Amino acid sequence: MKNPTVKKQIEDPEQYSKELLLGILLTIAILDHTRLFFHYWNTNPGKLETTTPILFFTRFISHFFAPTVFFITGTYLFRWSKDKSRRQVFYHMLLLAFLLIVVELLINNFLWTFDFQYRTIGLFIIGALGLSIGLLAFLQFMPKKLLLLFSILVLIFHHSIDGVTVTGKSLSAILWYILHQQKYIPDGERLFIVNYTILPWFALLSLGYAIGHHYQRKWLLTTGLVLTCLFFILRGINFGDSQPWTIQVSFVKTLISFFSVTKYPASIDFICITLGPMFIVLHYIKGIRNKLTDFFVTFGSAPLFTYLLSTFLIHLAAMIGLCFTDISISAMITTSKSYEKGNELSNYGYSLGVVYLLWLVFVFLLYYCCRCYRTYLLHK
Repeated sequence: MKNPTVKKQIEDPEQYSKELLLGILLTIAILDHTRLFFHYWNTNPGKLETTTPILFFTRFISHFFAPTVFFITGTYLFRWSKDKSRRQVFYHMLLLAFLLIVVELLINNFLWTFDFQYRTIGLFIIGALGLSIGLLAFLQFMPKKLLLLFSILVLIFHHSIDGVTVTGKSLSAILWYILHQQKYIPDGERLFIVNYTILPWFALLSLGYAIGHHYQRKWLLTTGLVLTCLFFILRGINFGDSQPWTIQVSFVKTLISFFSVTKYPASIDFICITLGPMFIVLHYIKGIRNKLTDFFVTFGSAPLFTYLLSTFLIHLAAMIGLCFTDISISAMITTSKSYEKGNELSNYGYSLGVVYLLWLVFVFLLYYCCRCYRTYLLHK
């Protein structure tokens, strides 16, 4: 019996390959989220003094997820818009943007915090995607070549304004935080978090949209190799990232320093080392289909559902896990105090070996949930 998850994708190898890549990267993102809740609380994988190669690698491979989501979403939006008028595209994009922002504020924020008072509100990947699609609704009226040029220029040069920082809670300051400056904004018991700044992420989305009509397998490999090589050149001369690499006491630490690129805001080095390999993988996986790829497509064909359900499952499991400790389960309700040193979870956590085992359990549980979800949609 054929897997109903992939039944409708067989005739479209391009869509299948994109969903395959999204599915693989979703499972990696789930690994990083498992680390966040089950590894030692508030551990920074990028801190050279305390990190380990496996901890850094666990975080680093998750970097590929977000750029892939934004770029592939851009290509999806282009394909979807081909048989529609610009006006139809405008209103549909605005509606989609609104829905994603609502999902971010009401659902995703709750799943990360489990706080019914919503004392912590964050702009994460779903909200940033919504804002980016809303902006694209207006800029899609530009000629495709001009939009492509604009996207490339933003990706290349946005790092040049990293030094422009503001403070305070004025409207102009908040708009700047959303555009380019990662910020934690405390306000009494409330905390507002801006992680995904819009400039580079919108540019990735619009890049996918602008080259949608040129999307061909033959240039994926070349572009991917060029971007990957460009990363080593730019990183080698310490250009394009606010965090320069330095020679460390050991080769491994130096390697970690070299690959420790800035995600918030996403630097040009970060974009090159994530987009480049992503293009290469997309080139080679097109046309491949077997039971293993069908497994990952189950996740990639319903990415939003998978992402939200995985966050709920991981957070709930972490809360249940506290029942077997002396720590109150309320400690797993994320508030501004959760980010302070000395909180209840400061000494709580498990080794990375346990994290990886839990991750495998979550992935297989999610597989059956996502398969049932897709089966329901296909038979609806």
